[in-house]
Amino acid sequence: MKRLTALLAIVVIAGLVASCAPPTPEKVVETVVVTKVVEKPVEVTKIVEKPVEVVVTPTPVPKPAVYKAAGGWTKPPAYHGSKFAPGGVGCAHWYVFEPLFYYVPASGDVIMALAESFEEGKDAFTVKLRKDVKWHDGKPFTSKDVWSTFQLRYLQNAGIWKFLDKVETPDDYTVIFRWKEPTALAKPLIAGEVISAPYHLYGKWADKVDLTVPPDEEPNKSVMEDLSNFKPEFPIGTGPFKMTKVTASEMILDKFADHYKAKNVHFDKVVVLPWPNNEVVWAYLMAGEVYRAHPATPKDTTEAIMARQPGMKLALPSDLAQFGIGFNMRVKPFSDENFRKAIAHAINRKKLREITYYYAGDVDKYAHNVLTSMEERWLSKELLDSLTVYDYDPAKAEAMLKDLGFTKGADGNWLDPDGNPLQWEVNCPAGYSDWVLACDELAAQLTEFGIPTECRPIENAIYWPGATAGKYNVMLLWSSCWWGYAHPWRGFYRIFFGDTGKRIGCPPKLTGPDGTEVDLDELVTKMGATFDEAELKKLVETAAWICNEHMLELPYCEKKLMEFHNTAYVQGWPDVNDPLWSLAAGGAERPDAVMMVQGLLKPAAK
Repeated sequence: MKRLTALLAIVVIAGLVASCAPPTPEKVVETVVVTKVVEKPVEVTKIVEKPVEVVVTPTPVPKPAVYKAAGGWTKPPAYHGSKFAPGGVGCAHWYVFEPLFYYVPASGDVIMALAESFEEGKDAFTVKLRKDVKWHDGKPFTSKDVWSTFQLRYLQNAGIWKFLDKVETPDDYTVIFRWKEPTALAKPLIAGEVISAPYHLYGKWADKVDLTVPPDEEPNKSVMEDLSNFKPEFPIGTGPFKMTKVTASEMILDKFADHYKAKNVHFDKVVVLPWPNNEVVWAYLMAGEVYRAHPATPKDTTEAIMARQPGMKLALPSDLAQFGIGFNMRVKPFSDENFRKAIAHAINRKKLREITYYYAGDVDKYAHNVLTSMEERWLSKELLDSLTVYDYDPAKAEAMLKDLGFTKGADGNWLDPDGNPLQWEVNCPAGYSDWVLACDELAAQLTEFGIPTECRPIENAIYWPGATAGKYNVMLLWSSCWWGYAHPWRGFYRIFFGDTGKRIGCPPKLTGPDGTEVDLDELVTKMGATFDEAELKKLVETAAWICNEHMLELPYCEKKLMEFHNTAYVQGWPDVNDPLWSLAAGGAERPDAVMMVQGLLKPAAK
C-alpha cells in the first residue's frame, strides 16, 4: 500500500511541474555523428620466421664409360710392365704403347700416332714427332725415347735390324732411320715396333748397347741379362690408357687424361677379363660381359652367340696366318726330312681343319709357307707343279717309313730301325681351345696309324717359352705368319730364324731348288730389300721351295679372325669388310686402340 501511495505522489508532482513550465522554445535539429568503437575478436595471420631444413639432391655423377674385353696376361705376382723380360705387359700392349704410326695391311694406308709426318727415302726414313706427347708418368716424349727403344730391340733380334744400320736423333723431335740395306718394307717394319722404352727408365741399358757386335755377344749379352731383371710394376707407355690394376681375375686400365687425343677417346676405362680358353670367352660374349673378342668358334656356337645377342656382328678378316704342326728337327727321328714327309702323308689335314675351325680355309696340299689365299699372286703354276704334294695317303706314308728302315711290331705299332717303339706326345697351348681340338684329333690319327700318341695341352705362359727352348718334339705352332705386313718377307723371316724357326730348330742353310746351299738369312734379307717385283717373286719361290721340299712345318688351315663385336654396347664399329679390321692380325687389341683414338668407338646410347 505504501509503495502504491509513493508512485501516485510522484505522478502528482510531475503534473504540477509540467503546468508551471515556461512557453515551448523553437526546435533546432542538429545531427551529431558519434563514432562508437566496438571491440570484437579479429583473426590475424601472423608470420613467424623459423629455420627450414632444405634438402638439395646433388646431380648424379655419371658412371664411367667402360669398355670390356678379354685377354691374357701373366698372373701376379709374376706380372710386370717390361717388354724386355718374360711375362711382361700381356694384352695391355696396344692400349698402353703406340708405334710412330700404324700400317693397315689390307689397304697399305698409314695412320699417324706418335709421328706427325715422315719422309721416305731409299737410304733413310725421317720422322717428325708430335710435340704434345707425354709418358704415363708425366715425363715428356722425345726422340731419345725412340732411340732407346730401337737400341734395346737390337738385343732382341728385331727383324727391322736386318735392314737398319742406326737410329739418329738430330733434335728432340726428329728421328732418322739409316738403312744398311734399302727396303721396300720401311713402313710396315717401323709400324711394327711400339715405342716402349722411355729413356728416363731404360736409358742406362740403351747406352750400353754395342751395334758393332751381335746381340748374343759381349757386352750385349750381359746388358740383356741385366735388363731382363728390370721388372716395373706396370708398363709405362704413351697410349690412350694406362694400367692401374692387375689381378688374376681382371686387368684395369684408366683413360690417360694427358694423351694427345684424349678428347677423341670416349671410354673412361678398359676392363679386361681373363681368357683361359675359348669356351670361357664364348660365355662372356653370350652374356654381354665383353664387347669384342675373336675366339675361334664352331658354327653352332657362333649361331647361339648371335641369337643371344641381337646386336652382335661378325667380321671375318684374314689373320694373315695359318695353323701348323711343328717337329723338333734337333732330335731323331724328326731330324730326317724324309721321316717328316712320311708323317705328313699320315695326317688328314682337311679333317683337322673341319674339327678345329669351321670358318678357316683348307691347307691340304703343300707346306710352302705362303698363305693359300695369296698363293696365286706369289707362286707360279710352274713352281706349284714342281712341289711335292702332301696329300692324305696312309699307304704312301707306310711305304716311305719302311724304306727308311721302320717296321711294325706284333701289336701293329711302328718301331724305329733300332727296334724302339714310336710313342709320342703332342703339345699345344691349353688356352687355345681350337688348338686343343686339333691336338686331340692329331693324336687320334697318329695312334690309328700305329704311333701311340697323347695330346698334352700346356698353360700358354709355359708353353711358348718351352717351345722356343726346344722342349717339345711334336707341337702345334703358328705357320705362314704374315702379321702386320701381308707380305711374304714376314712369314719367311719367322719360319727361318724367328719364333717358329727357333721352335723347330731350323738350320741357317738349306739346299735350294738348283741343288746349291742357300744362306737363309741372305735370302730373306734380299726379299725385304728389293724394290724389283720380278726379283721379289723369284726370291719368294726359292724360299717356298725350301720350306716345302724340306718339310719344315706342316700347315693344316688358314685362319680367319672371328671378330665378334657388339653394337648394343658400343657404337661406331666399322663395316665388317673395312680394312681397319686387318689391324687385328698379330695384334688383337690394336684395332680397338686405333678406333678409340680416332674417335670412332663410343658407348652405345641406352
